[in-house]
Amino acid sequence: MTFITARAQHFRSLCLEYRTEYHRRVSRVFRTFGVLILGAALTHPVAAASATPRDPLDLERFPHSTIVKYDLDEALLPREFAIGRVDKSRRDVRAEREVRPEATRETATYEMPPATKPEDVVNHYRGLLGSGTIFTCKGRDCGRSNDWANYIFGEAILYGPDIGQFYLAAELGEHLVSVYVIERGNKRVYAHLEVLRPQTPMVLRGNAEVVQRLAGDGITLISGVKPDRNGVLSDGALTLLGTLGDDLTVFNGQTLYVVCHLYGPVDAERLIERSTECAGQAARALATDNGPEFRAFGAGPLLPRTSGAASRLELVLPHRLNRD
Repeated sequence: MTFITARAQHFRSLCLEYRTEYHRRVSRVFRTFGVLILGAALTHPVAAASATPRDPLDLERFPHSTIVKYDLDEALLPREFAIGRVDKSRRDVRAEREVRPEATRETATYEMPPATKPEDVVNHYRGLLGSGTIFTCKGRDCGRSNDWANYIFGEAILYGPDIGQFYLAAELGEHLVSVYVIERGNKRVYAHLEVLRPQTPMVLRGNAEVVQRLAGDGITLISGVKPDRNGVLSDGALTLLGTLGDDLTVFNGQTLYVVCHLYGPVDAERLIERSTECAGQAARALATDNGPEFRAFGAGPLLPRTSGAASRLELVLPHRLNRD
């Protein structure tokens, strides 16, 4: 019995030493792991991922309103910017007219003080956006509030009766700015401000001037669109041409010439060939189902301006050209 008891005590002693060493090693591993986590947290603070709420572009907020959600995404990604009412076609929700520039995005959602009239909020932002405004809509003319809230902005708090919604889209310098105002069923008023900064500056409000100049003089330069030395148009330029094509439907049944001018240290024949490809690319971007017929013409370097040669894209309506 003495021998068995001694062996049992020896076995218990070994188990105790093993358990003690096991806990010591586990404790060491967790301490090391904890130090690594703490070091990573100090090097890459979680708070750095959340930007401090602020008024985008320093646009003055409506008096006594508060930011309830803020987001800053500095990644250059394709972003939708609506410049028309929103409709649902089958499973897709799209604006009748929109551009998709590669841009950074900053958004802020505001809650208005009690008893605020949505019209006052709209007038506040309309005053800030001024002549840069390129599209506005009100009530059911904007489409369904559910589509704006959940599909366009992804903010359920913006959903309300269709009749209580307002939308404004504008250009401010190099930025595209949109404001959506809604009076919810509980009478609370919210405003959602979104600011895009495209990688390539866009000119949208010039479309009306393009139509006016074509109608009056028969020729116009397309601002904001410049082919590169090979006659290639950027994605931003093609997007702009697509929106311009919608405005040119007033010339339905007529023939518009798309003229590309191209200059560079290359022989004239090569420049004419490249400018012809450029004009064709632009004509295809401008084409719409109910618009005018677009014909491409590559001028190369042969029609320079008297004030200096510059690669450019023009529209010509021959029968409207001024005649002596």
